[in-house]
Amino acid sequence: MQRMTRKMKKILLYLLILTTFFTGAAAESALPGDGTTAASEETVLFVATDRHAAYETAKEGGDGAREERPPEESKSPKKENSSEKKKAPRASQVPVYDENGSLIWHNNLTELLKLVRADGVVPQLALIGGDFVGSGSDASRDVTGYPMGAPHFSMTAVDAQVRAVFGGETGTLYTYGSHDVNAVDEYQKAFFSGPADCGGCHLYGISFSQMIHDTDRQAEAEEYSGKDLADERGLSAQSASGLFLSWVKGLDDHLPIIVMSHVPLHARRGDNCGAWTWMQALNAAAEEHDVIFLWGHNHTLERGKNGRESERANYLRLPGEELTVQTWETDDRGNETGARTVRMEKDGEYSELVTRTETLRFVYLNAGYITNGVGTVLSFRDGRMTVKRYSLDEKENAEPWTYDLRFPSGEDSTGR
Repeated sequence: MQRMTRKMKKILLYLLILTTFFTGAAAESALPGDGTTAASEETVLFVATDRHAAYETAKEGGDGAREERPPEESKSPKKENSSEKKKAPRASQVPVYDENGSLIWHNNLTELLKLVRADGVVPQLALIGGDFVGSGSDASRDVTGYPMGAPHFSMTAVDAQVRAVFGGETGTLYTYGSHDVNAVDEYQKAFFSGPADCGGCHLYGISFSQMIHDTDRQAEAEEYSGKDLADERGLSAQSASGLFLSWVKGLDDHLPIIVMSHVPLHARRGDNCGAWTWMQALNAAAEEHDVIFLWGHNHTLERGKNGRESERANYLRLPGEELTVQTWETDDRGNETGARTVRMEKDGEYSELVTRTETLRFVYLNAGYITNGVGTVLSFRDGRMTVKRYSLDEKENAEPWTYDLRFPSGEDSTGR
């Protein structure tokens, strides 16, 4: 009997070790680190949008693109025979990324991440919201016939840039944007939509189609061919916001919810018909959670003649402030007519947008603008969110600001 007891103890101990190992492995696969940040510990995220790896137009008789490699490679180059050296591929070749997964275009993401690292910050997650390549019209072509606005590329190129600066310490999540249609990766594996865990907060991704279309009927009626048509989390604001609210209702805590959408809510470009539907859903979620909505697409913080002060004014909006959002036209009975008026600039004139003004119950924040080398670090600790903007141009730097969470411990006033 005593021998049996000792044997059973050994078996139980062995099972306990296996359980601990596999539990830890699952947590590591979800996010670098333990993925279970306590309320007193810090959760740090790097957020930004619009990487827009700039396409350099190919010239007849020239390469038309420059090679961009991770910093580690330049520090310790591999020994190669001269006969084995490879030239950067011509810009007309597809897909245009090197053997390390780095795009051959120039962009500011690496330098921006190095700026964050130089400040002693290693985020748990890099959350980037769409438009990873491309410049100009999606239909435009260079002299070789290569698509400039939405070129072929792989998301491994973006991962390579993040790993080059932070190694394996920082996870990555990417939402789908308007220039990403020619990504060669499978949509579900490359892009982030729906819920995800991040230790001391929750994450939720909104795809391009889920914001520009208000209803599934509208999405099906329009000639839209984005890769996010394969998204199982909904085709439009109608279906996606319903799943979002069901997910929120099922949460058993009151931790902050960070929502990343490529397209913003406020009305300007006439391309976010689902904004009012999402506004209602996000305000409802904010009754039980601190909600932080991050966005890009409108080239906010863009310098030069295209920069608009009206866009900068929407950089940050806090709960209690009003926001004017786009919606559908309705008849006298409040039924959607299925028509929309699009506000597009032409010869200095604008057509009319159908809008509604609503009061925010959540934080509304532009995540940055990588094209100009601007990104943001969000830190959550001890019931407070700290926001710090990083910029390659000192003129765009801003003092960190803090926001006291309404649910500082992830619990409501009753301790739930």
